Amino acid sequence: MMDHYDNASGSASSSEDPPGLPPAAWNATSRAVSRVPLGELFASWAARTPRAAALVAGDRTWSFGEVDAWANRLAHHLIGRGVGPERVVALVLPRSAELVVAELAVAKAGAAFLPVDPAHPEERRAMMLADARPVVVLDDPEHIRAVTGPEHTPGDADRLAPLLPEHPAYVIYTSGSTGVPKGVMVPHTGLGNFAAATADHYQVRPGDRVLQFSSPSFDASVLELCSSLLAGAALVVPPEGPLLGAELATVLREHRVTHALIPPAALATVPAEEVHEGLPEFRTLIVGAEACPVDLVDLWAPGRRMVNSYGPTEATVVATWTDALEAGSGNPPIGRPLPNTRVYVLDEAMRPVPVGATGELYISGAGVARGYLDRPGLTAERFVAVPFGPPGARMYRTGDLARWNTDGEVEFLGRTDHQVKVRGFRIELGEVEAALARHPDVRAAVVTVREDEPGLKRLVGYVVPTGGATPPRAAELRAAVARLLPAHMVPSAYVVLDAFPLTPHRKIDRQALPAPSATAEGHSRHIAPRTPAEAALVQVWTEVLPVDTVGVEDDFLGLGGDSILGVRLLSRLRAELGVELSLRELLDARTVARLAARLPEEAAEAPEAPIPPAPRDRPL
Repeated sequence: MMDHYDNASGSASSSEDPPGLPPAAWNATSRAVSRVPLGELFASWAARTPRAAALVAGDRTWSFGEVDAWANRLAHHLIGRGVGPERVVALVLPRSAELVVAELAVAKAGAAFLPVDPAHPEERRAMMLADARPVVVLDDPEHIRAVTGPEHTPGDADRLAPLLPEHPAYVIYTSGSTGVPKGVMVPHTGLGNFAAATADHYQVRPGDRVLQFSSPSFDASVLELCSSLLAGAALVVPPEGPLLGAELATVLREHRVTHALIPPAALATVPAEEVHEGLPEFRTLIVGAEACPVDLVDLWAPGRRMVNSYGPTEATVVATWTDALEAGSGNPPIGRPLPNTRVYVLDEAMRPVPVGATGELYISGAGVARGYLDRPGLTAERFVAVPFGPPGARMYRTGDLARWNTDGEVEFLGRTDHQVKVRGFRIELGEVEAALARHPDVRAAVVTVREDEPGLKRLVGYVVPTGGATPPRAAELRAAVARLLPAHMVPSAYVVLDAFPLTPHRKIDRQALPAPSATAEGHSRHIAPRTPAEAALVQVWTEVLPVDTVGVEDDFLGLGGDSILGVRLLSRLRAELGVELSLRELLDARTVARLAARLPEEAAEAPEAPIPPAPRDRPL
């Protein structure tokens, strides 16, 4: 099953290009590509290389043949339970081999898989399941391991109905501006194109090893699946938990990872000494999800292929990418469109703007999603007709501001709305504001992103309390939001105001919102260090966290801490106290007092006083 996508931008002939506008050649990306569904793409590799390693998790490795047979057994089981095209199967499973097999099995059965992170708050999981109405929910890894049934690849004769390329392959929920997340339906249509393009551009070869860094509830995990299992390479599934700092470097090294997609915020936590000397087999680094700072390019690009990739969930993960980045080349653009993908920078009247001019970025082509699950109004608003393309051509309105540069690459400039990226996560501030506003003592809420310290972006919540109510405390607000939203959407600091500052037009002036206090929040009274170990930890916490004072019972998260700051803190403890602690141990302890109890006795002793320098102005 092959298709050839027409070039909706017209002829690539430079003689027909209007002066000043982007040449049509920049969007001349059409080429023949397979439209075979996801399950069949994997089955073809299993037939070609049945004994090659396909899936690595813990100390176990499964071959392509073993994974294919396992997925086929589960697919037949699902078909028997009413799973088929135009239906959804929810996968409430952690990052694991069972999750990967379940995704393949659902695709083989013809349905769309919906990954749901079991670590998300119960209310959010329930909302997603109620909205998606899955015919089956898989939440027991043991059941997936023990499934029995036929081991042949299901065909249309086995399925409830024929599987077409236009049927959804997966559903991913993204943050919603109205306070309700929305499910993006991505069809099989563009997955063959995407898999072939990633294998070529990221230079993935059979025998390579691709890291599954991303949470399964984010579409970056689809990139990891397609660029490995649909290219004859192995997918490496690391242990559950955050992958940051030295722990990330250890996984890359011990599992001999050759390719990985790592957001810049996580990349910045890896110790510099690991970059070249400690990771000899790490050939291709893909960065995305947020702007990549110049210093990271300068550090990581030498000696490996580093590619900046851009794309919303609504465009099958990636829509544009750069060639290999080079150190000293400055801020990386987001690059050129993928094969069978076209991007347009348009003004408010949806007319192309000149090269160098700012406009809104639109994406068209093979990867454009079907739309939002059961949200026809929002789908019609964001997925619109291509005004200068063939009949039926659609494009996705990203809300991103961008411009073409003279090299034919797109540069990202910001947003047209209040959607933000923090540590690589796409967040609609309206959804966080709606969660805060549900607190009974909050009359109004505003959430913004602040970068009071260069390179450290964090969400800050501002609230106006209900008249006559006792102003809510930060710890109370944080707990309320954490019951509704995943951890990456919970603000790390809170400010209570009598009223929001307003512009002359009587709109909230977000630029005038004050910085959070540097005073520690959370515990009712300050408790000073009582032991040398607590004193040493307090000193490091105060230097790393965005507060002036730390008590030994103050909560790490209440002080504005997060996983990125946690890695910085652990790095300092390693350097100054010689203590090796994991991020999980820090997040479990949460206070200086509990963390001090975990220190070995030798590290808990007070550090020796430094030797005073000898005087230089008189004889010794």
